[in-house]
Amino acid sequence: MGGESRGELRPDVGRPLLEAQETLAVAPQVNPPAEASAPPNGVPGEDAVFSLPAPERVVALGHRAYIGGQTPEMWYGIGRMQYHFLVAQGLEPHHVFLDVACGALRLGQYLIPFLKPGHYQAIEGEEALIAAGLEHEVLYGLGASRRPRFVCNYDFDVTGLEPFDYAIAQSLLTHLTPTDIEKCFTGIGGGSHAGSRFYFTWFEGPETGNPEGPSHAQRNWRYPFERLAELASPGGWQLTRIGDWNHPRGQMIALATRT
Repeated sequence: MGGESRGELRPDVGRPLLEAQETLAVAPQVNPPAEASAPPNGVPGEDAVFSLPAPERVVALGHRAYIGGQTPEMWYGIGRMQYHFLVAQGLEPHHVFLDVACGALRLGQYLIPFLKPGHYQAIEGEEALIAAGLEHEVLYGLGASRRPRFVCNYDFDVTGLEPFDYAIAQSLLTHLTPTDIEKCFTGIGGGSHAGSRFYFTWFEGPETGNPEGPSHAQRNWRYPFERLAELASPGGWQLTRIGDWNHPRGQMIALATRT
């Protein structure tokens, strides 16, 4: 999905556990590696923006556009779609939830009010996105009173969060290499329990046309379902294909169940 975007994986950059009632100061990146300068798939001529370090790109593009929410339908529509899907799958206010690569709270703006206080948890690499979401997208003091909890890192390290019942990663695996997908399943598995349900979306197709180089927020990878099952298995996940869920950009969805 050319418009959907996530911060690049930078294993050397981590953030401590944050709670929304704290003031989120956007700290500078610590020794971020150089990013690829080639233009992203389908966005020729914009490499001046897309080659910027991720925190600068958040400022240049805006917190909604950075994660692919350039229009109201792409912002509110995809957030609402995830929310309704999860409730249809059995999510209830008492469940503990993990939003994987939560971005600027496109889904969080719906789930933070829905879930019991402290039951919305999220991991995101770019602290600036969380700060913008809490400031602009979660209204009437709910960002404090509902006590959402966040960890900020690119290691998929959810240490400090409660084991989750439900989780989702919408348009994350679409931007990851096989190595980082396996890392995602293994890391998220560290915050799960037997029976945890982790939904994720992906672009289905052969791997032959995938980009070279590291995972990147503005490049897209495709995988057959069987390949993802192989990558999830070492982390203790069993995958079930759900398939088409009417995503506006054609992403498929699947369920990973913790064994």
